[in-house]
Amino acid sequence: MVFEDCVCFRLGKTLRRVTKAYRQQISKYKLTHGQFFMMVAILEEDGLLPSEIAKKTSQDRSTTTGLLDRLEKDGWIERKADRADRRSLRIFLTQHALDHKKSIMTLFKKTNQKFLHCFSQEEWAQMQDFLTRLDRYNDAE
Repeated sequence: MVFEDCVCFRLGKTLRRVTKAYRQQISKYKLTHGQFFMMVAILEEDGLLPSEIAKKTSQDRSTTTGLLDRLEKDGWIERKADRADRRSLRIFLTQHALDHKKSIMTLFKKTNQKFLHCFSQEEWAQMQDFLTRLDRYNDAE
């Protein structure tokens, strides 16, 4: 086996390229890569619990809390008591976030499409299957 055949190396190299493409686009919003994808998740579904956001974004709770803290500090989200359970806080978009929703979602979709164009529909379905298998393999250990 040669170094370039290492799954971890290849995935990491590709991830850095994809991350760089997003980073160049999201810098105008003063969001980090992690904050940007958390915002996209919230923009898709406002009013979730932090635990639901953690699950949706495949982040642990402490990472999610840190990202939410920063998004709140920067005026993107606000925490509000859950109407059904006042002990729980739900995450809602601020007006600032709503004002940028269309441009952020357009940026997300255009950048994602740029990479998806590398694949046919069949290839993308296979890629998703491959990534799912790698993800499940890690859970099995």
